Amino acid sequence: MSLSTSSTEWHIREKRCKLACEECRSRKLRCDGQQPRCGVCVEAGISCNVNPQRSTRGPKKGLLRSLRVRAAELERRLQELTASSAFCDDQTNRNNHTDASIPPACEDSSTDARSPNHRAILVRGILPVEDRSQCTALLSDLVQADLTQLYFERVHPSTPFLHKRKFLSQPIQLKREHSGVCLQLAMWTLAASISPQYQHMHDVLYQRAREELHRLELEGSRVDSVDVKEAQAWSLIAIYEFLRMHYRRGWMSLGRTCRLVQLLGLHKIDSEERLTNSAETTRNDTSTEERRRTFWMAFCLDRLVSMRNNWPLAFNELVICTRLPVPEEQFQDRTTSVGGFLSQEIADQSNRDLPPFTALIIFVTICGRCISHEQQAAVELVYGNGSTGFLDRHQWLHSLLTRNIRALTRFPVPSQNRSDSMRVFAHMVAHTTVLYLYNISKSLPSEGIKPVIMPELKQDALAAAMAIVDLTRVLAELSIFKVTLLF
Repeated sequence: MSLSTSSTEWHIREKRCKLACEECRSRKLRCDGQQPRCGVCVEAGISCNVNPQRSTRGPKKGLLRSLRVRAAELERRLQELTASSAFCDDQTNRNNHTDASIPPACEDSSTDARSPNHRAILVRGILPVEDRSQCTALLSDLVQADLTQLYFERVHPSTPFLHKRKFLSQPIQLKREHSGVCLQLAMWTLAASISPQYQHMHDVLYQRAREELHRLELEGSRVDSVDVKEAQAWSLIAIYEFLRMHYRRGWMSLGRTCRLVQLLGLHKIDSEERLTNSAETTRNDTSTEERRRTFWMAFCLDRLVSMRNNWPLAFNELVICTRLPVPEEQFQDRTTSVGGFLSQEIADQSNRDLPPFTALIIFVTICGRCISHEQQAAVELVYGNGSTGFLDRHQWLHSLLTRNIRALTRFPVPSQNRSDSMRVFAHMVAHTTVLYLYNISKSLPSEGIKPVIMPELKQDALAAAMAIVDLTRVLAELSIFKVTLLF
């Protein structure tokens, strides 16, 4: 009798051990099956509950069948794509020429569509898409979040026109807006281009961003349909093209950026006309500051690119009525403050430490004045005008540049702030402008006035060259991911 009883208890305990209590299951521990509470529950001082009803494991009914159907559909698409690609290649070889009426963007997308990476994405049923909300389905949510974080860590210091918390708090709204999708694709393109782990993706992202931007351009037929995100996206695409593509393509994309900025009226945000506009007054401070920063970013790019090739400037400095950006910390913290106007900051005689972005804008502005000065001198030489105006402008620019550099160098790049690549770049632009002005002086229209200004300009140019050498040593200490993209 006792043997039978002990055997029954042993079978009950064995069955009990097969069913671990809820606490042991949640903590993934081995349950000893003690009654009324197991050892783990005794030590934890909690009740021991056993659920005899276990959910069935394995795939749900019909899942394997649906997976087979999807696999067959993907195989069919792959066969169609391969056949279409072979037909296109055959037609290309047969014609042996490219239709000149096809725009460059279309040529690039058609060529890249036959690449393996692009084909793989097409097979997944992502490209092309009709629904704009599916454009960002190119990437998983985790990759999207990672690229966005990479953008704010490595790209944003060079292009500081987005408010991080505001941007991250609007994921659904960005996917619903076509301009928001374009901005996201442009951000991910730049982020992927400077990230080793996403190097294989930036070309496909770039092609998709351009396609969506061109589609957005065709959709908008009214002036008020333009969104600031479209201008921001084109500015990022222009920077990418300057870094990775042909210089001419970057110049054309920058031209689109400048025209969109003018179309949006970002050059006169703080004018009386705009301040009395109801739409402008209802816009919050963060959005207004983003618009200001978008304008000044396009302004800086225009001056820097024109300096390299001596091309005409897109923005007339005399009609700008937009305040300078506030410091980055105040912008991200949503501090209710505004910057000064450009003319006031340049003429300010007080020696104060300017924010890096503001300092860059000031010296880029002086550089733009030097560009206009050189172009005006070339026209005066053709017309046969005297060189008096040239000399007066040259001395005025030299005095203005010297005074602002003196104020800038009172606050050199400290060792603890050397990671601030924007500040280093502002110093670099300031000293480069000195060399640029010196090169202009060597092309004076008259030999008689060269002795008046050449000795001082030459001395300043030598000092500027030495300062640039010192700045290159600072750049050598920076991580490659900390160097601004504008270099």
